[in-house]
Amino acid sequence: MNYIRGKYPRLYPLYDEIYNKGINLYWQQLDKELKEFASEQGLEYKINDDSFTKPFNAKPVIVNYFYHSKIKKSAQKQR
Repeated sequence: MNYIRGKYPRLYPLYDEIYNKGINLYWQQLDKELKEFASEQGLEYKINDDSFTKPFNAKPVIVNYFYHSKIKKSAQKQR
């Protein structure tokens, strides 16, 4: 956190909120924005999942790897 505070002071409050205070609002907002973008573009949206296969000429899929299992239980990989 000292690195962030020193090199990117304007981002420090966000990092502090996420990593020190455990507040997940940033990730939730990012998820919302990505869902909306995918919908507007007519694309499928997935969270933390690359287990699917599609034909080579299929439309792209947006996969959000940043919305991890700490935030959303359904994003947890089954073991």
